[in-house]
Amino acid sequence: MRIAYFTDSYLPNTDGVVNVLVNLKKELEKKGHEIFVFAPGTRKQKKENKDPSIYYFTSAPFKPYPDYRISLFPFPSTIRLIKEKKIDLIHSHGIATTALAAIQSSKTLHIPAIASCHTMVPVATHYLTKREDLKKIFEDVAWKYIRWQYGHFKKIIVPSRYAERMLQSHGIENTIVLPNGIEYEFFSKGRKGRIRKKHNLKNKNIILHVGRLVKEKNIKFIIENAHGIINKNPDVVFLIVGKGPEERYYKEIVKMNNLEEYFIFTGFVEKKELADYYTDADVLSFTSFFDTQGLVALEAMAAGTPVVAPLESASAEYIKEGKNGYLFKDRLDFPDKISEAIKNKEKMNEKCRKIADEHDVKKMVEKMEEIYLSYLK
Repeated sequence: MRIAYFTDSYLPNTDGVVNVLVNLKKELEKKGHEIFVFAPGTRKQKKENKDPSIYYFTSAPFKPYPDYRISLFPFPSTIRLIKEKKIDLIHSHGIATTALAAIQSSKTLHIPAIASCHTMVPVATHYLTKREDLKKIFEDVAWKYIRWQYGHFKKIIVPSRYAERMLQSHGIENTIVLPNGIEYEFFSKGRKGRIRKKHNLKNKNIILHVGRLVKEKNIKFIIENAHGIINKNPDVVFLIVGKGPEERYYKEIVKMNNLEEYFIFTGFVEKKELADYYTDADVLSFTSFFDTQGLVALEAMAAGTPVVAPLESASAEYIKEGKNGYLFKDRLDFPDKISEAIKNKEKMNEKCRKIADEHDVKKMVEKMEEIYLSYLK
């Protein structure tokens, strides 16, 4: 098969969507398929790119979040390239102009097209305005746009039943659930003790958060409930791994709550070291209601580390209470669930790894391959 991936984000960006695409591309190519990626890029990326399977559109920065870019009028060149590459199937992973290019290419060249929902964009209207009344208007407009856009695809792949319910509640019915996979072997082999030594945390209980430093990740919830956790576990430290536009915002909240001695913001961490962070952590605190799956939770489990997440979240679907983590209802029981996870990490190690292994990328790619083939018969 020759498959075209359309995405709003790709290398050198590093986020959950990019990781999913890189893993899919690598594993499908091992099976003999050809994957071509169409993504927004800078002039430098276009000029220096030597990979014939990747095409960067001319783009402009998305001002509220400069790490992300919007493709500028990608349509005519896309149709030409899709035709030249003799693409069999189009798979859209974006929602901005690259998704529109995917739709136009599919319709013009009569090529089957499917899409994946990776992000609940209507929930992120705070990037556009701070006014609550306007947020609601923008959210309604966003859902109308997404309904219209997804209506052009034969099927929408969602990584969780949680995401599927959200789409269906807004009138989007053509969905199928297929979780994204993780590199189980890589994350299961973190080097124990390296992070504790690096940050001088030998006798500390480490509460880890991994992700972009943005408001929708709800890191504020962790900070504002930290005192309740510290009262139960005086030797804890919070490691916040990642970068993003709200780093200063979160550091200010830490300072306002007199928590500087308990929080360490590591900034961006290279993938090769990330497995070490998961391995040395006592618990991963994942408090986002925004994510459609939450791959970091599975990555932590691959390292044998339990996860504490909201009861109403995508991550809740693979957390078995007291077996590989805990689910909290609100801020009242959050500190208790964190404490239980710290206390029982060693008991939950094996179950964590077993559930993570069930979501290994190789297993998920086999199922994705079946979906692709079903549209080419």
